[in-house]
Formats: sequence, C-alpha cells, structure tokens
Amino acid sequence: MSTFANKVVLVTGASRGIGRAVALAFAAEGARLVLAARSPDRLAEVEEEVLALGADALSVQTDVSVPAEVAALADAAMSRFGRIDVLVNNAGIGKVGEVAAGTFAEDLRLTERASLFGMIGVTQQVLPILRRQGEGAIVNLSSVMGRKAFARFGSYAIVMHAVSAFSDALRQEVAADGIRVSVIHPALTATDLLRDADVAEMPPPFRHMTPLTPDDVAKAVVAAVRHGKRRVVLPRTANVLLLAEAFSPRLGDLVATALTKRRVASLLRMSRGKTYHETISAAHSR
Repeated sequence: MSTFANKVVLVTGASRGIGRAVALAFAAEGARLVLAARSPDRLAEVEEEVLALGADALSVQTDVSVPAEVAALADAAMSRFGRIDVLVNNAGIGKVGEVAAGTFAEDLRLTERASLFGMIGVTQQVLPILRRQGEGAIVNLSSVMGRKAFARFGSYAIVMHAVSAFSDALRQEVAADGIRVSVIHPALTATDLLRDADVAEMPPPFRHMTPLTPDDVAKAVVAAVRHGKRRVVLPRTANVLLLAEAFSPRLGDLVATALTKRRVASLLRMSRGKTYHETISAAHSR
C-alpha cells in the first residue's frame, strides 16, 4: 500500500503548473485531494483528472490572499475529510524587472501578498489541525531564487528568500509536534510564471536555460514528504551556484554570470534543449 493511501493533501495554486502536477502525483499515490485556486473552471478540470485516477477530490475556489477565503478552505477540507495530512503551499506569482524600475515596489507588494502572506495565512489555518492530530507535513514551494537572486528578478527573489526563512523557522517551531516541514527550491520551471516576459526581459541566466517540467517538481514534492526531506534543490547541479554563493557572494555572482553562457549551463545540465519560451509556446500551441 502507498504511503499516501487515503491521506488528505491540500494543494494551493492547484489549477495549473506545479500545483496541478503535485495534485495528480499525490492522486496517483492514492491520496485524497483538496484543490485550492482562484479559477473555478481550471479547478474543475483538475478535479476531473484526479477523479479519473481513482482518487477523491474537493475543489474550493480560494484566493489565498483573502483571510476569509482561506478560513473557508480549511473548514471545507475538515467538513469533507475530517483531517489534513499534507499541506502544499504552491500558490504565488512572479514579476520581472530591475530594482530601478518604477513598478518594482508595487511588483514586490503584489508578490508578497500572494506568494508569502498567502502562504503564511494558509499555514496558520492548517497548523492547529496538524497539531491536534499530532502529525502532518507542510511543503513550501520556494525557488533557487530563494537562496541566490538573479538580476531582473529581485522582487521575486526577495519573496522567495522570505519563504525560505519562514520555512526554516517553522520547521524548528513544529518539530516537537510531529510536523515535518520541507522547502523546495526549483530552478526555472515550465509554468506560466514568466510567460508574459519578453526574452530580453528575462534574468540573463534564464534566457537559454531548459526549464524543469512541473512533473519534475511534483516528484520532488512527493519524495520530500515521503522521506522527510528538509530542503530540496532542483536540479541537483544548481547546488553549485548555491554553494558558491554560500562561500562568497563574489563567487556566487561569477557562477550566475557563467550561467549566461550556454556551454556552462550545458555542463551543469541546465541547458539541454528548448528554452523556457520555446517550451511554453509549444505547450500552448497543442
């Protein structure tokens, strides 16, 4: 029997991208899903996919930045299933732009509201449930940007750093309650996060990088919960960048600059085929 058979997994941002892939990955493991996102139509489609895998599902239209909707989400999950075993905080947005841009502060506020304070709000609603149960797992989606910022992605990196810090603090605070906390740091992933950004606007290391697939990240999420992993970096070779940054910001900047060269990115297995925009365009043309 699967580790997750009949476990209740709540996924935010579940209507597409990583959230959808995570929901389907847990459904394939026999879990029961609570699907939360702002788009009811897309949620309904993902719910149908979950049901087609033989798993149970509850869809709750939710804007994680609205406290009343987050409270209603937790209430709906408990009313339907009576417990929550795993919370996957995935909902969020990202904006591209230089620090000097006039929109930078507003981009930061919007990203904080959805990607950080929304995560905090959902966690605070679910945490008392997990504590009463004496067990559970929380997975927070951050980014490689949560350990090393790239030029033109400062607002997103600030928030992802905050997600990392939030996860580290939370993990220590709830360890004695039988609750495990994992934070996932994917590199560039083939979601719609940067779909509207021109190639020239992209952070330089991203421009020829081959993105991870949402399924890659979903597998890492499931494995993190199964094995109690505290931190996961995808792909593993991205740890070269993070180790360089931890040793010296100068080295971290040198590696970030080196990643703008296709040969270096290829050596680190981060440029292996289509670029982000080529991958997204192909996906939407199907």
